[in-house]
Amino acid sequence: MEEKNLILAVDVGTTETKAVIVAPDGYIDSRQMSCTLSYPEGACVEQSPDDLANAVYGTSREVLAAHPECLPRLAGITFTSQMQNTIPLGGDGRPLMNAMSWMDQRAACFVNEEMFRGLVKIEGYPVSKLLKFLRITGGMPGKTGKDTVCKIAWLRKHRPELYEATHRFLDVKDYAVFLATGNFVTSYDMAYVTWLMNTSSSDQGKWHWSGRIHRMFGLDPGKMPELRASTAVVGKVTEEFSGRTGVPAGLPVVNGSGDLLTSAIGSGAIQMGRIHVNIGTAGWVATHHPKKAIDTAHYVGTTAAGIPGIFLVVSKQETLGATLDWVKGILYPERFTKGMSAGDVYADLDREAAQSPPGAHTTIITPWLFGERSPINNPYLRGQIFNIGMNTVRADLLRAAMEGVAFNIRWGMEFVERLSLKKSRPETREIRLIGGASKSEIWCRIFADVFQRPVVQMMNPQMACALGAATIGMVSLGIYRDFTDVERMLKKGNTYEPDPGNEAVYDRLFGHYKALYANNKKDFNKINR
Repeated sequence: MEEKNLILAVDVGTTETKAVIVAPDGYIDSRQMSCTLSYPEGACVEQSPDDLANAVYGTSREVLAAHPECLPRLAGITFTSQMQNTIPLGGDGRPLMNAMSWMDQRAACFVNEEMFRGLVKIEGYPVSKLLKFLRITGGMPGKTGKDTVCKIAWLRKHRPELYEATHRFLDVKDYAVFLATGNFVTSYDMAYVTWLMNTSSSDQGKWHWSGRIHRMFGLDPGKMPELRASTAVVGKVTEEFSGRTGVPAGLPVVNGSGDLLTSAIGSGAIQMGRIHVNIGTAGWVATHHPKKAIDTAHYVGTTAAGIPGIFLVVSKQETLGATLDWVKGILYPERFTKGMSAGDVYADLDREAAQSPPGAHTTIITPWLFGERSPINNPYLRGQIFNIGMNTVRADLLRAAMEGVAFNIRWGMEFVERLSLKKSRPETREIRLIGGASKSEIWCRIFADVFQRPVVQMMNPQMACALGAATIGMVSLGIYRDFTDVERMLKKGNTYEPDPGNEAVYDRLFGHYKALYANNKKDFNKINR
């Protein structure tokens, strides 16, 4: 009888869903399917739950059909996904509206004018509510309206009939778990960033939905899913899910974690204080941490990690890879790239960006295309192309977009390490880079030079979330001894050492980069409010 030691990890991303077969020694194969966002009006950003479900079904079915020899070796299935989305489900389990994306800002005015109304404020928050949130949840929702508590409170105010009809509010990962098991369950990490959970106990198993926070906004904690650890087996694959995917009925379903947490595991940066950077549509800089910590001024702090019992200090940023994609769309319209694969287009971008010198002839692009969360928490912020002249060429704009993303991450990293280094001293200053950006050699070099630290390019970088989720499954089911075994499945690419000769130009431009926010934030608030 063959050993059951394979995990099917399904990663439901913002624009792409992947189903990945993973063995203890690494990646076997995967299938992908694109997912689209819709922008019905203003600051609204949505996704169709049916499209998300079909992507989960389709990718799982395709990868398993390509590898029938893997079916008898499957030990379990687990999930990871984008975070801070909101899907209201009725009592029959059917979605009552489209998923409100993590990018959705329709609640921004409601948050600032109603939820956080008050006379005495610190950093824009009423003191009494700020203290209550910090004491009970360990953090505070931002002012952008993107957090789950803000979305649910907005629905109660503006769509009361839908709110009353809602049986459970789920995030995307938890919707995928529901599709597989029929159970309404979430993981502590997903629940942590709803800012609706009481995390005051040092024992994670005692965390629970906070009645006090829910009552503060007239919300019902009974509409929230069951809380379980990331490694918990939360059910078995149903006959219906099996029929749609080919996953064996009765297979254990491991809860999994959000993409922020699984990517941290999948980067291999397990040691406390060791930094990893992820650049996808959005992005972040983060490190594992033993205790709660928070910097409210820069919206940097801890969330529950995908590794039970510890935390992740993170600066989450909104439109990083999306900024390069936006620039690509302007400079490389589809009529010019017809017949080219996406890989060929990005290779052209890299070759072009490499023609511009470090500093991009002092052109700066700020990647704040849909507000920003950290290290500047402002829903009204928008991107800038600064200091262009008659001598500015396409290569400068491409490089400036890459450098702007690196500056934003460096800014967030300052505050992440200000918290993490109080408790942890990692053995190395190297930074592990994952996500789509790590496939670009020129971008890796830019990161190393802007950070002035070695950057390690991980192989299969866009699979980091799925590999992290698979690691959770393997620890849960006893295939791995503990999370340090993740190194068995990871492979490093190149290590990019910083060029000291570029330090001065990037330090100077970084100062100007930060000044662009300080000098223009009042105008952004006036124009975009």
